[in-house]
Amino acid sequence: MKLKMKYLSILIICLSFISSGFICAKSSGSSNNSPLPDKRPDDLYFSYSQSGGMMYYSENIFISKDSCYYKINDGGAVTRVNFRLTPDELDKLYSVFLENKFDEIESYEEKVYDRGGESISLSWKPGKQINVSNSGMTFIKDSWKKEWSACSNAIEKIGKDHMEAQKKPYEIKFNGTLFGKEVYMQINRDVVFKKGILVSDISSDDDIIKNVKLSPGFHNASISVGKLYQTVKINADSTKSLRLYMVNDSLKYEFVK
Repeated sequence: MKLKMKYLSILIICLSFISSGFICAKSSGSSNNSPLPDKRPDDLYFSYSQSGGMMYYSENIFISKDSCYYKINDGGAVTRVNFRLTPDELDKLYSVFLENKFDEIESYEEKVYDRGGESISLSWKPGKQINVSNSGMTFIKDSWKKEWSACSNAIEKIGKDHMEAQKKPYEIKFNGTLFGKEVYMQINRDVVFKKGILVSDISSDDDIIKNVKLSPGFHNASISVGKLYQTVKINADSTKSLRLYMVNDSLKYEFVK
């Protein structure tokens, strides 16, 4: 009886060690992310990327104590702004990631094709990093979507606010030769002139001017006049105005520096 009890005790101990081993292995293997420190590391940098899947579109935001930038590539038209954040602003951004337990956000994989999405990584010190993605075949679990949105919205808002602050006034001039014609124009994804007949509100052939604001870099303008179609690449850093006009049956344009 004593011998049986001895073997039973040994068996229970072994099973306990095996069970503990599985638990430890599961715990340590559940994520490759480093835990977030309680205080923002001095050498921390944030990296945000958004891709459009099949669509030729991407966004990148990089933030560190030394330099920051926000870049958009919209169909080959690249705009970029550089900016700086104060230590307090960096701490505020970091607190969002800390409060929403960014290092614990869980995801799963599903076989899909041509899906875009967002990815965020935090890095500090050699080998310390956190990578979380909601793009391609990787999806954020429903139970963590609120936390993920809080983190992605916080970093994206910083980029968009600085992009907006650095936009420059730009003029689009529609010459009198276009009056009475059906015109449509957009720059990147923003409509400048809704599809309709171009009519002057004054009794002259002076240009109609549409004022827009463009961020630094290049922009794609698409113009339709009747059945005519023209694409123009605008450099907001070197020109101040785009003038559109007709010569016979051809749509022409010129830049004003």
